[in-house]
Amino acid sequence: MDENQISAVFTMHDLNLALRFADRYVLGKDGRVFKHGGKDIITPENIEQVYEVKVDVENINGYQVVIPSN
Repeated sequence: MDENQISAVFTMHDLNLALRFADRYVLGKDGRVFKHGGKDIITPENIEQVYEVKVDVENINGYQVVIPSN
């Protein structure tokens, strides 16, 4: 798709699905942009700040995944 220079913008709350298919991310909090960028913004610290839940971010079979933690 890069050769056609096509972009799509969509909203989802399933971080693992977004990590599979998206190149860029925007994390929102309280109606504002909290962070934006590539996969480097998908960190346990940022997710806890936005969603108020503790997670681990792991690489499994070559895919970055978000897993709830205790």
